Amino acid sequence: MGKLYEYSQRIEEHIQRNNLDVFKTRGAIAMRAGFIISLIQPSDPDDPIKIAALKSAAESVLGLRLD
Repeated sequence: MGKLYEYSQRIEEHIQRNNLDVFKTRGAIAMRAGFIISLIQPSDPDDPIKIAALKSAAESVLGLRLD
């Protein structure tokens, strides 16, 4: 399991734990990251550009720092 998948799972857990609207939240993250996080699979390669975009989107939308 790579970092990209791990981060997407942490975002999903944060959404569930905080009872956020799943579709609005995922949509806001997708708009900022440039891709849909629910499509990330464990076998997806760790693309540094996608990881940076996901980290930035998580922080701006959720206030969640992924490290």
